This record gives sequence, C-alpha cells and structure tokens, in this order.
Amino acid sequence: MRSYLKTTSKSTTLALLILTLTLQTCAPKFTSWQSPKFETHEFKKVIVIGMFERLNTRMTFEEEIVKAFESRGYVAVHGMSLMPPSYKPSSEEELERILKKENFDLVIMASVADQSQETQYHQGSTYYGGYYGGYGMYNYYNYNYGYNMYYGGWADPGYYTNSVVDLIESKAYDLSGKTPKEFANIWVGQAKITESSNMRSSARMYAKILINDLKKRNIIN
Repeated sequence: MRSYLKTTSKSTTLALLILTLTLQTCAPKFTSWQSPKFETHEFKKVIVIGMFERLNTRMTFEEEIVKAFESRGYVAVHGMSLMPPSYKPSSEEELERILKKENFDLVIMASVADQSQETQYHQGSTYYGGYYGGYGMYNYYNYNYGYNMYYGGWADPGYYTNSVVDLIESKAYDLSGKTPKEFANIWVGQAKITESSNMRSSARMYAKILINDLKKRNIIN
C-alpha cells in the first residue's frame, strides 16, 4: 500500500508539473507600445469597447476585460451597455462627448487587427506499458480509446490541425485631460489568439495579460 501511494503521489506531481508547463506555454506573446507623452496618474472610471463582428465575441471580451479591471479595484463598464451594436457615432467628437458625459477617463478599445490560417503538426507518442497511477478507470478508458493498440502499450501516429489565429489589438485612450488630446492614445497592445470552442477561456487569458502589461507600464495601479 505504501509503495502504491508513493507511485501515485509521484504520478500526480508529474501530471501537475506538465499541466503548469502547458499553461505557461499556451500563454500568448504580448507586444505593446506606450506613448512617451504619457505621465502616470490615477484613472477612476474605465469603459471597455469591443469592436468585433460577432456579437458574442464582443460581449465575451468586454466582460472578461471589465472583470480584470474590477479585480484591481477599478470602476469598469461594458461598452455594450452604453453603445449597443445599432449605435454608430457620427464623429470622433460625438463619441468623446458621450464618454466624457459619463465621466469615463480611460477607454480600452479591442478589435481583430488581422487574421490568419495556421497548420500545426502534433507529434505522436508511444507508450510501452507499465502502471501509471494517475488515472481513474473511466478517465483511463477515455484516454486510450481511439489509439492504435498493440501488445504492451499504445502508439499515436500524430496528426495535423488547421486553426484560425486572430491578432487581437487593444488601444488605451486617456480622456482625463491630463494628456494632450493629440496624444490621447497612450498605449497599444497586441497578442495572437487561436480561435477555439472555449472563447471565454481565451478572452480571460487575453484580459489577464492586458492588465498585467498596463500595470507593468504604470498606466494602472
């Protein structure tokens, strides 16, 4: 029994390590630029405006970025609540006037700047047998189902997948009046996000790295 627990503990530790490394690897690379004209000051009210063709994409990204700001103590609002898809401002001045009327001093606008197709090869693997204590019976069955089985283990020949990759770009605008109007665009950030069925997870990950970058650059607290 003691030997079994020891083996299971090692297997669990290995599984957690692999999961941690996978999550770190999956985090998209984030590149950003900050205006040299910007001087750090406190923002009080943020609005997040998603400019995406699909309504559910807009709602998801707005919600996750708003949550990320709220987690740092900011008052943040979805752009959808103020400017539904049917609303089209006649000019930049009109848009700025509406935002200032509601006392927003920081505007985050997110959109798809570019889109591409990528083909990725997932290398196969071979397992030569032996006991691994990290799986329950049900999960172990599902894990092995569908592979080419042979005596002593299994073999997976590898496969290709095609995916759509979006370059998500966000811009931050300072409407506080503390930055000259012609330099209101104080920050731009970009990251590539692979489209998947779990859009919520992708949006949450993007929001996290966006907030971290803004904090690193001392734009937010």
